[in-house]
Amino acid sequence: MQQNMQATTQTNAACPSCQALTDQERALDLLGHEKATLSTLTTMVAEAANPALRRVLNDAYLQVAQDQYALFQQMQQKGWYEVKPAQAQDIQTACQKFGQMKCQLS
Repeated sequence: MQQNMQATTQTNAACPSCQALTDQERALDLLGHEKATLSTLTTMVAEAANPALRRVLNDAYLQVAQDQYALFQQMQQKGWYEVKPAQAQDIQTACQKFGQMKCQLS
C-alpha cells in the first residue's frame, strides 16, 4: 500500500493539474478505489466456478481488505476520516439481528 501512495505521488508530479490534490484528497480517492475493488472481488469470488480461480480471487480480496483497512486507520489517525463511535447497545442490537438472520438462513 505504501508503494501505491508513492507511485501516486510520482504520477502526480508528471501531471501538473493533479498537483492541486491534497494528500487527504488522494487518500480519500484511493480509499474509494479500494472499496470498489473489494465490491468487484466479492462478486467475482461468488461467481467463480473454478476452485483454483476462486482461491486466487479470495486471496486478492483478503489482501485488498487488509490494505483498505490500513489506509482507513492512517486516515483516522490524521483526522481525515472521522467515525462516530458505536454505542454498546447499538453493537449488541446489531449482533442480535445478525444472529437471528444467521439462524433463519441455517
